Amino acid sequence: MNQDDLYEQLSERIMTKGSKIIPELFRIAVDEEEARIMLAIPGTADHLAELLGISVDEMEKKLAGLFRKGLIFKKETPEGTLYRMCRDIVQFHDASILWPEAPQEYLDLWKRHTKEEWPDFAAMVSQMLPKPFSRVIPVQQPVEARNQVLAYEDVEEIINGSDRVAVANCTCRLVDGKCGKPLEVCLQVGKAAVYTIERGSGREVSKEEAMDIIRKSEEAGLVHVTMNRTDDYHYICNCCDDCCVAFGLMIKDRGRFNICDPSRFVAVVIEEKCNGCGTCLDRCFFDALELVEKDGEEVSNVDRELCMGCGLCQVTCPEEAISMHEARSPDFIPSY
Repeated sequence: MNQDDLYEQLSERIMTKGSKIIPELFRIAVDEEEARIMLAIPGTADHLAELLGISVDEMEKKLAGLFRKGLIFKKETPEGTLYRMCRDIVQFHDASILWPEAPQEYLDLWKRHTKEEWPDFAAMVSQMLPKPFSRVIPVQQPVEARNQVLAYEDVEEIINGSDRVAVANCTCRLVDGKCGKPLEVCLQVGKAAVYTIERGSGREVSKEEAMDIIRKSEEAGLVHVTMNRTDDYHYICNCCDDCCVAFGLMIKDRGRFNICDPSRFVAVVIEEKCNGCGTCLDRCFFDALELVEKDGEEVSNVDRELCMGCGLCQVTCPEEAISMHEARSPDFIPSY
């Protein structure tokens, strides 16, 4: 088997057969021997060492390196530590971009992939999945409004319910970074936090610091996104509208890219309080707000079909003229 075939096989493993860029990303990240190890897993270090004719000590060093690069993952079993390869392009993207020693050419190649190959793949996946794999979480709500917000859609509840919390750089802004928004704001919770800390791709934070990151993200105009399920959270991303690999596509054509669900809420303008300043229009990623004339005065109006229920418009409304209302029932969020 020639070396090119190895990297193409790695690409096929994560369901990107035919990609011109994914094999090149693997080529930068691993040498031929490491590629063969990745193609041989799942397996324990002992099993892989015997299979490939490498000493156990050397195999463990190789596996540790691949783990740090975000290319393989591990699970403790009665037979020992079991290693497996990243399962798909999303996991490959999110883990390997946070490889602490990733060279700039690696990040630049991911940027190329985002522009050239990701849109078609994302469109295909969005057509196959019954529900998007991520969803928006509304910003922190006033105390009087929180009785309608369930624990799994409240960032503070998710953070406080986690044993450990870590923060890492946003992979999208690390690759692109054109917006200049805060970088170290991607929160990892529970098992994902343990993984991040062990791997060295982020740092552990207290729950108080995590909430401070949430507040600063809201002030910076970032939208909270998490896994689209009612339990077993892994992350709370804080996403911008141009670097984000999901929002960037949805803003261009939401009909084609159904890859992130809205929250259960929708913004509602209290017209008698609104002075038509337009601050909320500047905050909205999705063009869900516009100024309309009512009784001779301009006031903001929300397009419920476009509103993602993030609440960013509410945070900075100087007249407190926007509130979040429940628009979808709790079963809108999948329970797996």
